[in-house]
Amino acid sequence: MPCIFCIAVFTALAGQVTAAVIDQINDRLRKKAKGPVRKTTDTESVTKMELVVEAAGKDVPVAVTVFKPAKRVRIQVLDHSLGREDAEKLQNQLADLLDLRVVERSDPESEAKVREAHDHAGRRQSVSETVSGAEGERERAEREGKRRWSPFGRR
Repeated sequence: MPCIFCIAVFTALAGQVTAAVIDQINDRLRKKAKGPVRKTTDTESVTKMELVVEAAGKDVPVAVTVFKPAKRVRIQVLDHSLGREDAEKLQNQLADLLDLRVVERSDPESEAKVREAHDHAGRRQSVSETVSGAEGERERAEREGKRRWSPFGRR
């Protein structure tokens, strides 16, 4: 199952999303997190925090992205083994914790695009690993003073 995400809006926020609001979100997430809450992105328009929470008897990685100008939050369950029902339950718990209202969820069609991109990236990485393995062998042969290395055999 690909990453399931929801978009939520602040229910009680009339003004801007300020640093104080971000700190409040961070404090609330820390109460639910099984470890640290890491800010992986913090710009004028976006703050992204990553944490691990317990859901369905598992430790589940979650990303919470705050889109400041839009006053929206994306709660993304990053565990592919969690079922849709459990993922939505977790999103609802986090939305309640943050005083947010879920206004939209990803659907199987949008998730298929994510799955396709994820699969494509995996194939590209395996090709890259094959190439880097060949380069490593060539460097090793040159370092050991062996004859010139070729991917088609020694020369």
